[in-house]
Amino acid sequence: MVKTFTLAFAFLVSLSAFAKEITIYSVYPGEELAPIFTPFTERTGIEVKFISGTTKELVEKLKSEGKDSPADLYLDKDLTYLGQAQRDNLFRPFSSKVVLNNVPSHLRDATNLWTLAFYRARVIMYNTNKVSESELSTYQALGDDKWSNRLCVRTSTNSYNQALGAFFVKHLGEETTLQVLSSWVKNFSTAPIANDRGVIQAIADGQCDVGIANTYYLPAFIRNNPDFPVRIFFPNQNDFGAHVNGVGIGIAKYTKNFKEANMLLEYFTSAEVQTPVAAAFSQYPVNPKANIIQILKDFGSFKEDTTNISEISRYIDTANKIFKEVNYK
Repeated sequence: MVKTFTLAFAFLVSLSAFAKEITIYSVYPGEELAPIFTPFTERTGIEVKFISGTTKELVEKLKSEGKDSPADLYLDKDLTYLGQAQRDNLFRPFSSKVVLNNVPSHLRDATNLWTLAFYRARVIMYNTNKVSESELSTYQALGDDKWSNRLCVRTSTNSYNQALGAFFVKHLGEETTLQVLSSWVKNFSTAPIANDRGVIQAIADGQCDVGIANTYYLPAFIRNNPDFPVRIFFPNQNDFGAHVNGVGIGIAKYTKNFKEANMLLEYFTSAEVQTPVAAAFSQYPVNPKANIIQILKDFGSFKEDTTNISEISRYIDTANKIFKEVNYK
């Protein structure tokens, strides 16, 4: 997950009166996350320990441990899982005003239970040799007849698409979402693909002409081949904007180190840390003061949906029901 990067961060605190260790339950391996938090430890004396596992494993662990849990924070990969953890009552609200200032309100839970750490947009991608940008407009329009046998997508069981479906339900309502997804299904050029990279490669190979994928997957293809024939289109710029989602983190309900957990959130969402970490993942930093890497700038600025992310997560179950109804596998 993590690439090599350099952190330049002045985190000046007294080293006394703090816990010596805090624990993050994470769906990403600790050895990959450790470099991000090394400067935090160097400046505070607080070691950061990781317990890794799948979402299901970590959630069950948090539930079974209850008040005896050693978890201080829980980190997961998108709003689908973070929203479910919120509904399972696994978080405690953070209290830091610094975090509130670092992260725009739509990118953190409205009740301060969790916040995104960095984010991406789930957008339309198209083959530049076969599609003109002027032909594209909205997510819904991918169901038009002109895209018959030209659309490829990732499987609906993936959390990224579940979040996108929830986004549709929030903005379009259940009936229209059903109509949109049904129209997509009839335009599929192939069965849903296992991952976003596969969707992007299928577009490049001519297996389809347009598809849906997260922004952060495309930069690696372009770095490897500047002439790679796939580019991004940001949909729905004249109404609610492009859907966004991201890796998020919140304070565990039964943390014994609440003050230190808040400090880590302040560190993680600071512009100085956000710039290199978001760059390492080719994603957008949640802190508006952080720098965005050039390749994302080259994709262009865009209007993003500003609906609160935890509000979107409430519609996941409805979206999953609709996926089944329209036979979107």
